[in-house]
Amino acid sequence: MQFIKTITLLAAATGLCLASSAAMSETEGYLSIWRSSVKVAGKGDNKTLALEIQTAKPIPVDGKSGAFGYAALTDNANNLLVVVTHLPIDDSSHENQESGFHTHVLDLKQPTAACAGANFEVDLENSGKNAAFDADYQWKVNGSKISVENVPVKDLGDAGVDTIVAFTLKPVLNAQQKPTNLCVTVTDKG
Repeated sequence: MQFIKTITLLAAATGLCLASSAAMSETEGYLSIWRSSVKVAGKGDNKTLALEIQTAKPIPVDGKSGAFGYAALTDNANNLLVVVTHLPIDDSSHENQESGFHTHVLDLKQPTAACAGANFEVDLENSGKNAAFDADYQWKVNGSKISVENVPVKDLGDAGVDTIVAFTLKPVLNAQQKPTNLCVTVTDKG
């Protein structure tokens, strides 16, 4: 079962690579990745990850540009690192009040019918069980650069980073305005 799930997610990732080049021409410059780097330092339980992404245009920090973010996709789309903004959804106790940016460690799954047309869907149930879901990692936006530092690699399940992506996020809300589904559409990869 795990093998089939892995193959299916890899097929979805291949599809997103093809779709992302078409979507890139239609996206805002802050969703186009020019350059990215991932560095791992330390040993054993003290290993930390640092991520830096440079985009084509400055990253908006006014909280008015919709739901979007950047992610380090890891093996099997589990325990991936995201720095994201999606006001007015409040799912982090470490959210920047002005920009809405914050970090999470999430799991992804194949899109359900509620997320038809998306590349992935956030696995809300399993993500919420992760101790690093509401992580307070050090992040910074400076013009067209965004970085996250000192992420314990053990929070990512010691999984290697497969690729870096920019994405938009479409929440599906219930009557109480709580998200029932979070649809992820990749706009570019680095």
